[in-house]
Amino acid sequence: MTRDAVMSAHRFTFYLPSLSADAPAFELTGEEHHHLARVLRLAAGETVAATNGRGLLVEAQLTAVDKSKSGARVVRVLQDHAPARRIVLAMSLLPRAHFEVAVSQCVEVGVTDVIPVLAEKCHAKVWSKAVALRVERIAVAAMKQSGRAWLPSIGDARTLASLAGEIASGRYGRVVVGDAGAPALPSGAHGGDAMAVVGPEAGLTDAEVARLVAAGAQRASVSSHRLRAETAAVVLVAALSRDV
Repeated sequence: MTRDAVMSAHRFTFYLPSLSADAPAFELTGEEHHHLARVLRLAAGETVAATNGRGLLVEAQLTAVDKSKSGARVVRVLQDHAPARRIVLAMSLLPRAHFEVAVSQCVEVGVTDVIPVLAEKCHAKVWSKAVALRVERIAVAAMKQSGRAWLPSIGDARTLASLAGEIASGRYGRVVVGDAGAPALPSGAHGGDAMAVVGPEAGLTDAEVARLVAAGAQRASVSSHRLRAETAAVVLVAALSRDV
């Protein structure tokens, strides 16, 4: 079954990190059970989907829904593979709500990794464990809502200088820096892994852009209009995801 077919069935997807492809059945507890039983009010006999966030997506039929847990029988494996390409979002820190919007929508589009970046003009300067956990919850929710089977990793915050060093190593493949003053992003059969680098609300400094370009990144504009940072992130990730 194709992903489009899975989505057209309107199944709710639940996240179970321990799920394996050979499991005949599974149980949901905690927040996932609460969402199933109390929010969605699903009952035994209904069909759901479950993912381990590492490429496995199964269809299952609920066998029991009680106060503390839900049981389900696996009907079939719908998908069991990692994404064909790695699409990384290196996102400069934004005010919390804006950063979360960027992460949520980029997860829906297909990003596989998120790297928070501490750029010079970032208004937000703190990347704590609590912030990272909240962003991960946002990513989980977006993965489930979109029917994806891959939960992006949320990396530790990097300085832009540190990120440039990693880019120079070649580990990210094609790297594109969103820059409204640059030529439009060219289309073509690039394929392979890619990284989208997005600056803060006030933009990256000329020195930061130059450092990234020196490391091997490409400057590109993704719109003829001025975009919010979180919007630019979604547009750039979408462009890189389909650029094959």
